[in-house]
Amino acid sequence: MLAHAFTKSLRLLIPGIITLIAGILLQQQAAALPLHYKDIVTLLPYILGVISLILAMSFNQGRLFLGSLNALCFYAAIQAELQTSLNLPANFVFFSLLCLLFPAQQALLSLYPERGFSPRWAIPRAGIIICGYLLLCGLKYTQSFAGWISTLPSSMLELAFDPLLLNQVSLAVFSATLLLNGFLLMRRQSLVDAAMLMMTLAAAVMLAFFAQPLVSALFACSALILLLFTILFNSYSMAFIDELTGLPGRRALENQLASVGKHYTLAMVDVDHFKKFNDTYGHDVGDQVLRMVASQMRQAAKGAQVFRYGGEEFTILFKGKDEAAAWHTAERVREAVAGYPMYIRGDNRPEDADEGKNQRSKGQPESDYVQVCISLGLCQNTDDLADSSAVLKAADEALYKAKQMGRNRTIGRQTGITNE
Repeated sequence: MLAHAFTKSLRLLIPGIITLIAGILLQQQAAALPLHYKDIVTLLPYILGVISLILAMSFNQGRLFLGSLNALCFYAAIQAELQTSLNLPANFVFFSLLCLLFPAQQALLSLYPERGFSPRWAIPRAGIIICGYLLLCGLKYTQSFAGWISTLPSSMLELAFDPLLLNQVSLAVFSATLLLNGFLLMRRQSLVDAAMLMMTLAAAVMLAFFAQPLVSALFACSALILLLFTILFNSYSMAFIDELTGLPGRRALENQLASVGKHYTLAMVDVDHFKKFNDTYGHDVGDQVLRMVASQMRQAAKGAQVFRYGGEEFTILFKGKDEAAAWHTAERVREAVAGYPMYIRGDNRPEDADEGKNQRSKGQPESDYVQVCISLGLCQNTDDLADSSAVLKAADEALYKAKQMGRNRTIGRQTGITNE
C-alpha cells in the first residue's frame, strides 16, 4: 500500500518537476535577454496569475484559487519592495520575513479541505493571504524594518548554506512545509497537493538563488503555469473521467463518437445481477465490483477504448473494426471478468496486507468469494443505422438479447455470433 501510494505520488509530481526544470534552464539564459524581453518576462506572472484566478473561480476549484492568489501576492511583493540591494537593512528584514510568510501560507493552504469555490468559503481565506502581504509591505513602507536588523535572532541572520540566501529559520520552515505537503500528497493522492508541494519547492529554490537575474519572474511563471495545468486537468477529469472507476465517462464517449470515422463497432456491456450485489453486500461492495470490472475490461480490451456509460453499464468502442473482429476482443473481456477471483472483505480480515497474506496461508477464511459476470451486445455501423446513437441503441438491443439467453455471453447484432 505504501509503495503504491509513493509511486502514484511520484507520477503526480511529474508536471511540477518538468516546470521546475524548465524554469531553471530558462533562468540560465535570462541574463542574455534584451531589455524589452526582460520587461515582458516580469509582466508574465501577473497575466498568468489573473488567468489562473479566473479559471479557478470558473471551474469551482477553491484551493487552486487560493494557491494562485498566494503566488501572485508573493511575486507582487517582491516586485514592489525588493528591486534594490539586500544589503540595505530594510530590504534584508523584508526578505527574511517574506521567506517565512510564503511557506506559512502554503502550509495553511495545504491543510484546507477542497470545498470548491464559494465566496463564503474563499473570501475570508483570500483575505488572510492578502492581509499577510499587505502588512509586510506596509511595515516596510513606514520604514519600521530598518531598525529591526539588530533585533533579529542569529538564526535569521546566518545563511543555512553559503552562498544560498535562505537563512536557517527559513530553511527549517520551508522543510517543514514540504514535509507537510508530501504527507498530504501521500494521503490524498491529488494533483492539487502535488502542485502545492512543487510551488513550495519552486519558491524555496527561487529565494535561495534570489540574486540571479529574472529568477523571481521565471519561477513565478513556472508555478503559475503548473497551477493552470492543474486547474485545466482537474476540470477535464471532472467533465470526462468517471471518479469511481477512473474510466472515461459518457461525455468522453460522445466526443469520440463525433469524430470516430466510417468504420467502427460498439459494445454495450452490463454487469449481470448487479442489483444482487448491492442488496446482499451493500453499495460499498457494489462500487468494489464496478471498479474490478472496469480494471479487467481496460486490461483485456487491447486496441479498444472502454467507457463507463452509467450505473453498471459500460461501452467499448472498436475503431476501424467490424463486428466479427471486435467479437474476439469482447470475448476476451468477458472471460477476463468472469475469471477474476473476486473476494468480498470479511469482518475478520485484517487491514494490514502482510497480516492478511499470513492469514490466507494458514487457510483461515477472510473473505466471501463471488462470481462476477458481464453480458455484451455488439453492433457495427452500417448504412441502415443513421448515426452513432442508432448504433448504440442496436448494441443495447443485442445486450438485452444476451441477457435473455442466460447472461455471461457476447452477442453480435449483425452477425448473430455468440459464445455458445
